Order: sequence, then structure tokens, then C-alpha cells
Amino acid sequence: MEAGLTTLGAFADRWLDEYVRPKLKPRTASDYEKLIEQKIKPAFGHLILARIAKDDILKFHATMKATPRRANYTVRTIGALMTYAEDCRLRPQQTNPCRRIKMYPERLRERFMDEAEIGRAAEAITGAEQDGVIGPHAAAGLRLALLTGARSGEVTAIRWVHVDWERRQIRLPDSDEPGRKTGARTIYLNEPAVEVLKTVPRVGPFVIAGAKQGEPYKNLSRAWIVVRSRARLDDVRLHDVRHSYASLAAAKGHSLPMIGKLLGHKVAATTQRYAHLARDVVSAVSDEIGVAMATAIEKGSPPSASVVKLHRRKINRAGRR
Repeated sequence: MEAGLTTLGAFADRWLDEYVRPKLKPRTASDYEKLIEQKIKPAFGHLILARIAKDDILKFHATMKATPRRANYTVRTIGALMTYAEDCRLRPQQTNPCRRIKMYPERLRERFMDEAEIGRAAEAITGAEQDGVIGPHAAAGLRLALLTGARSGEVTAIRWVHVDWERRQIRLPDSDEPGRKTGARTIYLNEPAVEVLKTVPRVGPFVIAGAKQGEPYKNLSRAWIVVRSRARLDDVRLHDVRHSYASLAAAKGHSLPMIGKLLGHKVAATTQRYAHLARDVVSAVSDEIGVAMATAIEKGSPPSASVVKLHRRKINRAGRR
């Protein structure tokens, strides 16, 4: 490719072939492919790669202001593509037009279910399964998500060979399975989760089996949409089930490092989003202990007790009393 003639559209295909698909996770590659076809090529595909300027990116970014997270993600994707173009000498070094673009603020959306809502969700899973609206594997997948805090992609990636029954663990290896956000991961199984595994039908290598023989279940989010409607939890995403697991752990007084271990967080900072929940628990415990201490002091003090002043003995200059 010649720098003066290469269009962004042509180079985007090369970037996908040479860098994205061989080096990134399949889910990330799939996201990039869709973004390039749906957003980036329509806007920049016909333009000469070396001539795209920062002003072009700014104007494009502004057209997506209604969806700030998607707008920011798209610009970051273009930036990664431009960095590779510099590596390939199709753009001068340090000319990435996406550098220092001011991103839109992104509000972190979190929804925590309380224990009553978790109970409603569990009942809705059972009802939907009994009515034949969702199958046994979808129901088992949603139950495992509730009981372990695992991501939906991790749940659908579980193979029977990953289950360590003796240690009550699921050990997911690092792999290229689609839908996996993380690498190697240990999912810890409580007794209810073990019971789910014991009762789910075995029809292939995957625990949460899909419609096609030998393939995993494709999309637990669709099954969750059915369940949350029945449970009157329409604002709860499937990923919020994971947040709810963590919030319940915090409410029970477990430490942030322990919660991070259960969720499979690689970086401690990721678990900090639950710090306010842990602080609430500490404050509540402090209040509870304060009441108990005050009650004990009140009971232990005789009605006529008075405060006696202790006079300090004078010390002379030599330091002797």
C-alpha cells in the first residue's frame, strides 16, 4: 500500500487481518469488525488515510453525542487503527488525529438487586422454565450467574472438564472461546451452585449447552430479558446480577479483597466500586456496637455514681514527687 493512495477503508481491512483477528480476543475482534462496517467506513472509508485530520475526528465525534459511550469507544478504535498506520509508515509518526480528543463523560450505570428482588428473580427463572418459555440450560445458566457472580460469557464457556467436584471449583483456562472477557479464571461453587450443576442435563461438552450439538448456549441475555419481565425487574441487566452478588457479599461484611477474589478481578481497583457498600456495613456495625456499649455502660454504672477527680501530685524541679 502506498501512503498517498491508501484509503482508510482499505487499511481497516488490513488492520483487521494483520492485527485485530490474530492478536485480540474474538469478542473484541467482533466488536471492531461491526464498528468498522457500521460507523467508521461510512464516515471515513473513502478518505485517504494520511489526510484524515483531527478536525475530521472532532466533527465525527460530535455526530455521536447522543450515545457518549459508543462515541468514545468508536474514536478510541479509530485511534488504535491510526497507531497501526503509523507503525506501517502510512502516516507520519505522532500524527494520530485521535490524540487528545476530549471524550464525553460516561456515567457508570450500576443497579444492585436487594435480597427480595433476588428472590423474585429466582422465582421467575423457575416459572419461566416450568412454562417452557426458557429451556433447562438457559435456566441453569441464569441460576449459576446469580449464585456465583460469574459473567455470562464465563458461564456459557464452562465445559464439564472444567468442573472440579472435589474442590468445588470451576477452572476456566485462558482460551479463544467467544464471549470470554477474561483469561484463566476460577469460579468458586457454593452448595446451591453444585446442585445446579448436578441437575442440568448433560448433552455435550458444555455445561450450558446450546441448540446445536457440541456448541455452548449463545445468548443468556435473551433468556434474562424474559425472566426480568416476569420478575418486574425491567431495569436490571444481566450484568447487574454480578453487581448484586458483590453488593450482597459487601452487605454480609466481606472485605473488598475477598469480593475481588470471588469475582475474578485481576486489578484491585476494579473492586473499589463496591467500597461505599463496605463502608455502609462498617458504619452500621459501628452503630450497633455503640448501642451495645452504651447499654453495657448504663447497666454497669450504679445510680449514685459520681465522678471523682484525681489530683495530680506536684513534681519538684529535681523530678521527685
